[in-house]
Amino acid sequence: MDTDTSGAGPDTGELYAITAVVTQFDVTPETLVRYERAGLLRPKVVNDVRFYTVGDMDRLSTIRRLTEICGVNLAGVDVVLRLLDEIETLQRQL
Repeated sequence: MDTDTSGAGPDTGELYAITAVVTQFDVTPETLVRYERAGLLRPKVVNDVRFYTVGDMDRLSTIRRLTEICGVNLAGVDVVLRLLDEIETLQRQL
């Protein structure tokens, strides 16, 4: 895989090039860009090349489950992801 291992944690460390993500998740680059435009993914962009963190990959897995298995549209996915983020924030505060 196209990776760079400089750091640690879900949003640092290994970075995956779009080609690796497309292969792993069996999606098109256009699909990833559509998710980005919808605000669902926020890849790091270096010299016009998108790189995805482990956190992005986890998020993409959730997006794919919601759209493919549950039939949720992208607006619904956005709501679910925001709720999941809020739950995570609240759990950290406990």
